[in-house]
Amino acid sequence: MIGDVPAQGVLKALDIECEMLKSDVENNRLPLPEDAFSIFYFREFVHAIRIGRTLISRRPLPAGHVKFFRETIVRLVQADELPQAAVERFDHAFVSDVP
Repeated sequence: MIGDVPAQGVLKALDIECEMLKSDVENNRLPLPEDAFSIFYFREFVHAIRIGRTLISRRPLPAGHVKFFRETIVRLVQADELPQAAVERFDHAFVSDVP
């Protein structure tokens, strides 16, 4: 969903997507699969970056998700939706080969 949204709408779309997932989980329409955890955690990471904090990944996210989320972070930085430091913080939190 957020891949098709212009950068200026990504944060709102991410919030909406997480609310829909949360409702599905709470109403037993969906167990909490790895995909949902990944999306929830990415949202928390983005919100933390916006207020100047950094979250460290508590568990590895699927490699395909990390690649997509990093591309999204870059888009958000390029659109001035996130600070420049967001890419570096993302790499330290999620990319295993970054020291």
